[in-house]
Amino acid sequence: MKVLFIKSIKIALVCFCLFFPLIREAKTSLAYMSSANYTNWMDSFNVGGEETSSSASYQLQDTLGEMGTGPISSASYGNQGGFRQIEANPILTFSISSNSIDLGTLSIASVDSDSHTVITTTNSAGGYTTTIVEDGNLRSGANDIDDVADGTVTAGNEEYGIRTSGAQGQMNGADTAITSTVQTVASYSSYINASTTTITYKAAISTSTATGTYSHTVTYISTGNF
Repeated sequence: MKVLFIKSIKIALVCFCLFFPLIREAKTSLAYMSSANYTNWMDSFNVGGEETSSSASYQLQDTLGEMGTGPISSASYGNQGGFRQIEANPILTFSISSNSIDLGTLSIASVDSDSHTVITTTNSAGGYTTTIVEDGNLRSGANDIDDVADGTVTAGNEEYGIRTSGAQGQMNGADTAITSTVQTVASYSSYINASTTTITYKAAISTSTATGTYSHTVTYISTGNF
């Protein structure tokens, strides 16, 4: 039986957060307060509250007397109404359970796989998006393994791809090729705590696959939709 040894797939991890604070323009009818020493770009009229309470499992910010608070949006803008909505700091955390994948020794009789998880937490009203991109095909020198094209990595066929699982996974329904064009692997459209998506890598070989040690690098980017 012919076997192909694939030592590892190298995973590169990138995480960043985009945040654009709301700055009001100074107008004669509605202006922010400022002097040579300060600028007050948000104000609130209320009768109490504005305290912060917390424990090991939560943080609560309260305000008494405000009306019409909360996020509102349209196709062209997003607004966080209310003192506490404006005050909240943007949060995006992203982690990955392992920065390498090892598919071991492949044979034509089976599909080999390995997986890791990506976890995202954000307070963005627009949620987050996590993407993946590769630096080229899974390869050994001039030889590479074909990308899966039919939605399923099958034993005996030379194919390679990933599949996601978890509520926010965007490739849950099929084995999907990793490409040099950015693809979304996980996303959510609102605030979320510890959104977990499992990414499973699958590979199979045929009798014509050249023996070698195959690898490539993929990059994950998680962005808060602030």
